[in-house]
Amino acid sequence: MKIAIFTDTFIPKYDGIVTATLNLAKGIADRGHKIYIIAPKSQKRIKEFKYKNIKVIRVPSISARFYPGLRITNILSIKLMKYLKKEGINLIHFTTPMTLGLQAILISKALKIPLIGTFHVFFADEQYLKHGKLNFKSIQKIMWAYSRMFYNSCDLVTSPAETTKKEILSHGFKENIKVISNGIDPKKFINSKYKEVRKKYNKSGNLLLFVGRIAHEKNIFYLLECFSKVINKMPKTKLLVIGDGPQMKEVKQKIDLLNLKNNIILTGKIDYNTLVKSSIFKACDLFVTASVTENQPMTILEAQMNGLPCVTISERGMKDLIKNGYNGYLVQNGDKNGFANSILKILANKKLFKKMQKNTLESIKKHYLDKIIDEWEREYSNLINNYK
Repeated sequence: MKIAIFTDTFIPKYDGIVTATLNLAKGIADRGHKIYIIAPKSQKRIKEFKYKNIKVIRVPSISARFYPGLRITNILSIKLMKYLKKEGINLIHFTTPMTLGLQAILISKALKIPLIGTFHVFFADEQYLKHGKLNFKSIQKIMWAYSRMFYNSCDLVTSPAETTKKEILSHGFKENIKVISNGIDPKKFINSKYKEVRKKYNKSGNLLLFVGRIAHEKNIFYLLECFSKVINKMPKTKLLVIGDGPQMKEVKQKIDLLNLKNNIILTGKIDYNTLVKSSIFKACDLFVTASVTENQPMTILEAQMNGLPCVTISERGMKDLIKNGYNGYLVQNGDKNGFANSILKILANKKLFKKMQKNTLESIKKHYLDKIIDEWEREYSNLINNYK
């Protein structure tokens, strides 16, 4: 098969979409299929991603000022369309509903080949719209209509979480939706130095972990307020925050305001390939996040792959990954005492922690990448063979 994957976010930017896209592309390429990744041309001079059976095609782009780090392109390139036709592309798959997603739709129609769209991000959520100061109900309705336009153009829509499927159906999406996990590769992690890492960050207390973009949609202020309640009971506990983003200055001010400077470690951005080989995940006790905008966050899959129970808000895709009391805790949004107490409950009970750790390692097995690539290969093949 020859598959073209259109994505508006790609290396050198690293986020959950990029990680999931690379997991998929490499997994399919390893089985002998040819993958063409269509991505924005980077503003920086970078070493291009290379992998057997994968070709990256860069499209001229400019910065999208309404969301830091995002780049936009023309909505159609005749040159690109002719190239893909010449290459004999069998199927087009887009991962983001932006300008390259629109190119994917137009080119698939012109070439009369099947189209898949993966719903990764709730762009219509008010937390995302805050970046452009557009967090109004009317704008949310417009953004849902915009999303419907993209995904209802597809022959198949996929989402990583069952809860996401239910939500997008409630917003008028067609019923041709299949749930396929982002998947996680257990072989990518190196944990040989976890004891050294633990000593580096907290020799004598518990160590919590958050990995993600420092932005409105991650609800960082809420997490900090919950954490302040944790250290009232366990003052030696520290929170390791890995990531950077547009809210970093405000987060630092909030940390000072809550008098948390001695208990929070801000590492800034760590390169993804460095992070998974750093032993940091295994060095920590729990993964915590207060985000209410998540679909199926790669950071949760990565934490679970390393045996970390998770404490999160009971919203959206979190409910697909975490079973309350089994491999972590889901806490109702707004219940900050409940969030803090859930963390304290796990940290104070070694027997409970070990049980949750064991359950976490068991529950993550269904997301192993080999199984997920089986599903993608089957869906790609069926769609190509049955397309009319």
